[in-house]
Amino acid sequence: MPSPKDPIKRAEWIKKFSDKLRGKPKSEEHRRKMSEAQLGKIVSEETGRRISEALTGKPLSEEHRRKISETKKGTHPSDESRRKMSESQKQRQINEKKRKTENY
Repeated sequence: MPSPKDPIKRAEWIKKFSDKLRGKPKSEEHRRKMSEAQLGKIVSEETGRRISEALTGKPLSEEHRRKISETKKGTHPSDESRRKMSESQKQRQINEKKRKTENY
């Protein structure tokens, strides 16, 4: 049955249809397809900031931490990343020296 053309009836139809499917278990194939549909999706800077804030400080389970560790083993930062880290550390040392001299 196609959705109604009237915007009000359409919204009601969509809500009724989504409520009917809510909580229904999804097959592995369906879950894979939903995952693939989201891959490469670019979110706005604001949305990215909100997601980051929501996840910041969230405790990770031991299993999750172990999986992250396994994934990162054997990888090395690129030359660009190394340069950025170096610049960041240099700037941090400069700021620490300034802070120490200002306190005396």
